[in-house]
Amino acid sequence: MSRDTSRVLLLIVLLGAVARVAAWWFKGGFHYPDEIFQLVEPAHFLRTGVAWLPWEFSRGVRSWVLPGYYAGVLECLSWGGITGLSAYRFITLQNALFTLVMIPAGYRMGAALCNRGDAGAERAGLLVAFLFAAWPMIVYYTPHTLIGTPTMVLMCWGWAHWLEARRSDADAMRSVLWCGFFFGMAGALRFTTGFHMLVPIADLLIRFRARGLVRLVAGAAVPTLIIGFVDWLTWGQWFHSTVEHLKYNFFEGGASDHGTSPWYFYFTDTSSDRFGLLAPLAWLVALAGIKRTWLIALTLLVPTITLSIIAHKEDRFLMYNWPLIAVMLAFGLLSLERWLRPRLRAATVPAVAVLALALIGSNLAGASEMRWTWRRGIFRAQDFVGSQPDVTGLLLHDRMHMNGGYLVFGQTVPQRQHTRSLAANPWFNYAALEHGGAGTERLRGQGWTEIARFDEFVVLKRPPQAPR
Repeated sequence: MSRDTSRVLLLIVLLGAVARVAAWWFKGGFHYPDEIFQLVEPAHFLRTGVAWLPWEFSRGVRSWVLPGYYAGVLECLSWGGITGLSAYRFITLQNALFTLVMIPAGYRMGAALCNRGDAGAERAGLLVAFLFAAWPMIVYYTPHTLIGTPTMVLMCWGWAHWLEARRSDADAMRSVLWCGFFFGMAGALRFTTGFHMLVPIADLLIRFRARGLVRLVAGAAVPTLIIGFVDWLTWGQWFHSTVEHLKYNFFEGGASDHGTSPWYFYFTDTSSDRFGLLAPLAWLVALAGIKRTWLIALTLLVPTITLSIIAHKEDRFLMYNWPLIAVMLAFGLLSLERWLRPRLRAATVPAVAVLALALIGSNLAGASEMRWTWRRGIFRAQDFVGSQPDVTGLLLHDRMHMNGGYLVFGQTVPQRQHTRSLAANPWFNYAALEHGGAGTERLRGQGWTEIARFDEFVVLKRPPQAPR
């Protein structure tokens, strides 16, 4: 990598930081309850002993590795007096900034897809890095505490070493070893990422045979054994969380209990709606570079088809597709530039730049339909009530897993879903309910007073009891 290329890559990383901080700033609430109740709420439990733990932590479906890490972060933040919603916001900012390390991985993927000695390798790497930094659907996921956020970064580095192993002779086995390490770490955290590893692993085994297998297994051994050991410490059995997750989701069909979608969901949602109005054009551009990216296309096609068979579907299950799509788009744009150069001459680069910005803008429109501020109001209401010195109990608008948990509340006093019987209990002296809802109007009629409002949620306080 030349010095000029290094400087441009640094500028791209800075651009990625600005985009991620902006996404974090506008983000509120959560994308999905799992990012609270399977990660940071258990972390709060490890630190304080008080939390609402979902059924997964009774059956042992989830690993304690990431909650353990977040517990350490929360403990350090508490030393500086940062708790509640502020602590959660700090963690989401940390996650967003952590994903900056996937941008250099994007550069290496782009460069590795070019032939040895190709003068355009650095340019291709920079274009992929730019899309990793600025592509809206990648940026959207970065500030979330989903398991997929760190595993997306790990997968990008695994893919980078896979592609470098294919192109290298002298350092091929070292790249295979590192590929195994990153794939092993990602798979240990979320085993369904294995679907995104099938094509790379098959390619490496075909290319390097027994040598490749030994290096892949050796690279994956350390992170995999660490996860298994943590399961043994916490659940009493090696790889307990992975085994129980497989049993529940695939053999017992438990995932369908959380909702089902038609088989074509990923082809209309991830592959169309999120691209915005220019979705057909985006795919035409992506396919324009298929000569260089056909293995990348297979890498994303296999999990898309495989996961389409499973009835329970969520967009986050295929969040790893977006970096692969960014690679395809980058090479499609480069192919289009080569085709246009003899026709448009000096206007070629501006024309391709305008097209790239148009595709990013279209994707931004599609990404704007995602859950940017879902449940933000209830998070802020919990944080506000948690700061009140007289709080003894809080009634919530919805089920327990539809809020920020005890971590965001920042108190050890009880939180419960609002019911008439609990509203009659004087222990609960605050309520955070939906504005205009039947429960809200009922409490108003009983003398409860609105003291704050956050988005669509209002905070009500019980009237003082008359002395007996």
